[in-house]
Amino acid sequence: MYGLLGKSLSHSLSPMIHTGFGNKEYRLFETEDLDGFLKAKNFKGINITIPFKEKIIPYLDSLDEVANRTSSVNTVISKDGLLIGYNTDYFGLKSMLEYFKVSIANKRILIVGNGGVAKTAKTLFKDLNAKSVLNICRTIREDGEITFSEIDKITDCDIIVNTTPVGMYPNNQDKYLFSLTRFSGLELVIDLIYNPLQTNLLQEAKDLSIPSINGLFMVIAQAASAHELFFDQKLSAELIEQTYSAVNRKLTNLVLIGLPSSGKSMYAKKLHDIFHKDIIDTDSEIVKDQNMEITDIFEKFGESYFRKLEYALVEKIYKNQNCVISTGGGMILDEKLMHLLKQNGLVIFLDKKPEAIAKHKIENRPLIKKSSDIFQLSHQRRPLYEKYADVILKIKRESNYHFKEIEVKINEHFDYKRP
Repeated sequence: MYGLLGKSLSHSLSPMIHTGFGNKEYRLFETEDLDGFLKAKNFKGINITIPFKEKIIPYLDSLDEVANRTSSVNTVISKDGLLIGYNTDYFGLKSMLEYFKVSIANKRILIVGNGGVAKTAKTLFKDLNAKSVLNICRTIREDGEITFSEIDKITDCDIIVNTTPVGMYPNNQDKYLFSLTRFSGLELVIDLIYNPLQTNLLQEAKDLSIPSINGLFMVIAQAASAHELFFDQKLSAELIEQTYSAVNRKLTNLVLIGLPSSGKSMYAKKLHDIFHKDIIDTDSEIVKDQNMEITDIFEKFGESYFRKLEYALVEKIYKNQNCVISTGGGMILDEKLMHLLKQNGLVIFLDKKPEAIAKHKIENRPLIKKSSDIFQLSHQRRPLYEKYADVILKIKRESNYHFKEIEVKINEHFDYKRP
């Protein structure tokens, strides 16, 4: 029997990942009784997650070389009555750096946190000849660490790596204790969190045009390393990359933005057919919830009331994954709302010219009373559509042509590797 041992595992990706590697016996073991679980030894191999990566060590009969150096275990094999501890996070992080072509040599690294994963990262970065590696944390545990109050002493770092759970699901909106604007020469930000896919830290990096990477590839690569230990077999690099691509595509929401009548609902249905994602049409959800048409909401309560309804809806759905979200045309007016949608969302701008929209009869659009109104909306909103878009689809031809084009552009986005 194989599985993942931890305290709270309901949103773990491990079963999906290990099933992809061919291990259909993989299970989740939620417990607070580490002692009882290990004494039973009712498993062949297990992965270890929060809060047991360090606590499990006294129960083990031996550690591999990396686990011994890092004092952190995330994989245990039961063999001949003995429990052997391994650290596959080390190899997962190393594989992630290789995949995204990140060089650590001669770089100044700042690690946020000082737990088990932080120790693993520090060991790896030193092995890869980093110029310096420093931990910043709330509470100092070892010599050489600093607290957040001393952050101004180390603003010359090249790479920041977050190993803490700050911003991790379900606490997606947790605030960071510092801003990236302090770091003038920052080359890369890595957040080892993978749910959400884009934490507030990573979004800030993107806003500052700093390259960034989440922890999804690492969790898949470390799982591959654990699988190899479980079954004493080597997995191909191609299978690991294919698994990463498949999981990334599945988790990511496709968020459609654009002018009213640009085709968001139609394209949402097509993307549902292609990528097998659930559809959330925000306007339809508000109509259903309020039992009132959008135009009636505007006339009775005004636009500001409607915008509050939009925000409240997004707060309910933004943590969802594997969805196609068709947004109201004015959602891009709210920066905070768009940041919520981008946590798990690939934002796609359906760029249909106002001239083309104005040719058709426009009904049930509260801000469009006459054809000239669409031009005014376009002038106001286009810069915002372009600002938030990850993918832009210029709609000039028949729908079938663009259905193929949007699929290609989405696939290109997922297949991108950092140069």
